[in-house]
Amino acid sequence: MTMDVLYGSGQADLHSAPGRQAMLPRQALTSARPVTVSEPMSIVWNGVEYPVAHWDVHGFTLAQPIPSVLAPGLGRVLDVALLIGQGVTRIQMAVQCRLDAGDAQALRYQFIDLGRAQAELLHRIVDYAVTRQELSLTQLLNDARETRVERQETTQRMLGFRTWFQVSLACAALGAAAYMALGAFTTVKSRYAAVTAAAASVSAPAAGMVSQIDVSEGAHVTKGQVLGYLRPPDHDTRTEALQDRLRALEAEQAELRARKTLLEGQQALDAQLGTSEHARLTSAVSRARERLTLERAQLATLESTGLPTLERQQARARQRAVVLGAENDLAAADTRLQAFEAAQDHGMATGHRSHAAQTPETLDLRLAHLRDEIALAYARMEAQGIGVPVTAPCDCEVTQITRVAGEWAEPAQPLFVMAGGGARSVDALILAEQAHRIREGDRADIRLANGQQISGQVTRISYDVARAGFAGLSSAIFAAERYARIEVMPARPLDAGIGMSGSVTVRTLDPLGWLTSFLGG
Repeated sequence: MTMDVLYGSGQADLHSAPGRQAMLPRQALTSARPVTVSEPMSIVWNGVEYPVAHWDVHGFTLAQPIPSVLAPGLGRVLDVALLIGQGVTRIQMAVQCRLDAGDAQALRYQFIDLGRAQAELLHRIVDYAVTRQELSLTQLLNDARETRVERQETTQRMLGFRTWFQVSLACAALGAAAYMALGAFTTVKSRYAAVTAAAASVSAPAAGMVSQIDVSEGAHVTKGQVLGYLRPPDHDTRTEALQDRLRALEAEQAELRARKTLLEGQQALDAQLGTSEHARLTSAVSRARERLTLERAQLATLESTGLPTLERQQARARQRAVVLGAENDLAAADTRLQAFEAAQDHGMATGHRSHAAQTPETLDLRLAHLRDEIALAYARMEAQGIGVPVTAPCDCEVTQITRVAGEWAEPAQPLFVMAGGGARSVDALILAEQAHRIREGDRADIRLANGQQISGQVTRISYDVARAGFAGLSSAIFAAERYARIEVMPARPLDAGIGMSGSVTVRTLDPLGWLTSFLGG
């Protein structure tokens, strides 16, 4: 396969010195003949390799169009793998491309957003072809006549060798073709493959409508993390009951706040009245003490004057009675004052005992409890508005979401498919008529969409493509009755996400070993 590249500007000096020819830049060369790039190219899309007829740094042209059943639509961006060259030096590069809108035959594709390294590689390949042709043209014009004669003689001498070499090369090509045909007979290619892993489904805890999904496919979640919410059938009844309870709590809160305000006002009034009463009782004790002091002084005066005549004795006796009455009055006033002070200390200064629930302290405790209960009711109402939470059962990866918001789910129906941290394998779909050639233990070559290539071994063959307990390979891609499902365990752990597509080639027999045994037998 060759490809012609024409450059639009810049005139090359074909008679320049050889040292200058080695410094040709990547600029266009205007010449009579187009530059021929002989590097072969093919693309891999959806596990199938398609040959390329022509390519350049802007895109490629397929040798044959992609079958209409699998062909992408106009304007769709494709992720393909470019395979440049052949043999052990083959270069593989993942790029994006799109069908050319002006190509009616659906053969021409244009590259989209090539990386700097990718564009540099394509330019280097083209530049190498340009440089080689420019050097050959310059050398042809600068050769002397003797050099051309000598080259002709050398050509004649090599003619015989070339004939022998061509015959040998033809024999080798026939042998290689036979070997490749035998290899094609002893290999089976999958139509589709994907990375899979052991998985478990998370079902709905109860029948209801899916109100919200909080995760996406491919997300890593931890145990107990909320995956989504499910709204039960009696959601409206529960919401009304919770609203009634919330209204009752708010009404009680308003009543207690009003009662607390009234009680604080009453206590302020009682405190004011208690202050005036305490002052009156204190004044009464002071007056009683002053009277007792005066009466005792009067008694002392009577007892210290004159001889104890009958009249004086009667006066003294009356004065003692007055002193005793003053003492009793002082004791009574002091008792009333002490009782009032004790009553103030116990909250009974107004003459009656208040109920414990009527104190500001108990009202504050009840109001704090009501605030917490009302906040909890609002939180429950907000959560109940979304629904019942569905949580993750493990630290795992969400590989599939089977319901969307607004759909109805039964308890037995799975909502999410979760894959744990077990070993990942590659499951592939093989045509049923080819699957009988595969045996457990056969070697297989795995090629994933991210460019990873690894060998493996067939560990399972099943004609039921809908395999339970595993996630990654969709059974709805092909008709189930036409395909068998094989499991390939890679030789080393895969660095790829669950569901990543790829291709699998199973080697049912080693061609060289079969040929050796056939010739030896």
